[in-house]
Amino acid sequence: MKNSFEKLFFNYEYKEAKRAGFRYRVISELEYKYILPYEGILYGLAYGIIFCAFLYYFIIYFSTRQKCFLYYSIMQLFVLLSLVGFVYFSYKPYPSVLGQALVDIFETSGFLFTLLFTKEILSLEKNLPKVSKIVNFFIVLNIIDLLLIVIFKISILYEFLPFYISFLIPSLVGIISIYKGNKNAIIYTLGWVFMACFVFMAQEKLLPISGIYIIHIAAPMESLIFSFALAYTLRQLVIEKNEKEKLLIHKSKLASMGEMINNIAHQWRQPLTHLSFINMNLQLASEYNELDKKYLIEKINESNEQIEFMSNTINSFRDFYKPQKSKNSFYISEAVKKSVDIMLPLLQLYKIEVILDIKSDKRVLSYENEYSQVILNLLSNAKEALVAKNIQTPKIKITIDVKEKRSLTTICDNAGGISEKILYKIFEPYFTTKDSGSGIGLYMSKTIINSHFKGELSVENKKEGACFIIKV
Repeated sequence: MKNSFEKLFFNYEYKEAKRAGFRYRVISELEYKYILPYEGILYGLAYGIIFCAFLYYFIIYFSTRQKCFLYYSIMQLFVLLSLVGFVYFSYKPYPSVLGQALVDIFETSGFLFTLLFTKEILSLEKNLPKVSKIVNFFIVLNIIDLLLIVIFKISILYEFLPFYISFLIPSLVGIISIYKGNKNAIIYTLGWVFMACFVFMAQEKLLPISGIYIIHIAAPMESLIFSFALAYTLRQLVIEKNEKEKLLIHKSKLASMGEMINNIAHQWRQPLTHLSFINMNLQLASEYNELDKKYLIEKINESNEQIEFMSNTINSFRDFYKPQKSKNSFYISEAVKKSVDIMLPLLQLYKIEVILDIKSDKRVLSYENEYSQVILNLLSNAKEALVAKNIQTPKIKITIDVKEKRSLTTICDNAGGISEKILYKIFEPYFTTKDSGSGIGLYMSKTIINSHFKGELSVENKKEGACFIIKV
């Protein structure tokens, strides 16, 4: 306005001394023209980006159990609460004592989880133990500050320590990590440096924009930078997990092949003994001139029968471990019988009774050999438990049924069950109670049923022993 004054003076008088009863906030011409009209959009975008980052990585944590995702999501939550607190109290003359305490708790908690996230994502304890101790010191300071806020209703630490220091610390740690060869630290370090610079400029009033606007621009930008970085970290974790699973599958197959060789050796022992006797009989008949054509043909036929049995055994095992590239339709009972046939000679050796009860069968479309391998692994575990505990009348009962349109295969033994202390651990990779066990059999069995059959593999203790239940 042409006739407006360059300076305006307001005079308020109160009967007694007290805080000003009105809200004041000076904004620049730039803010008035270009930011104030879109203030709601700015706040909405900032809160939306930060909330999505919090929610997404909070969910990711439960699928990966990686602490870095948990710390990052909680950090985003406290950043969001801090920003909402800033805006809420910017419309009031002064925040209440409780309001100030809450905002300080949100701020300090945000800085605390920033440091925890830094420590976890850069693997400081493993890669930079000395630096990790320094970060631990600042973590303890923030925890103490939270306790002091509860007592004094105000942050003591950040009365004396500028906010940007809490971003400068991870920035320096990130630079050290990069110097030590951690290339993954680059993008995180950029994010921390970005925040440190903006918070510093806001606190020192180096930009022609209010601090509340600066922080609403910088915070969601940091969220976006870190979200892209964490997406890359998540991708690396998935690749690493897939490679680990391939290695576990390979180890599991090697362990199964060891069991297979043991079974083949047992099944071949009797025909090889028989062939040995045939050769001995032929030799004796030759020495006593009793080797006529009829006797020779008879022994040759006997030999051929034993050789055919051995050949069928090889074919059976070869088909069993042959990798399947595509799914095929099969009955659950057929896959179970295949495993039972392979294990039967070894079970008979230890006088273990096998009971197969097919109440109702179901045809499924999947990988038959993999289902059979799971059954074989469960039978092998049951056999080992029965032998190890020296059960007098050992038995394994296999029940096949269909309930609620799902196939239900139950494998129970009478070995006394699994200790309740370890029952919840048995499906974990590398967990084993055997001296020479690999601890991957049950883990891979559960992985196969979950991944390839979209089913469930569980265990429970019954009166006589353990029962494994497969639902597909």
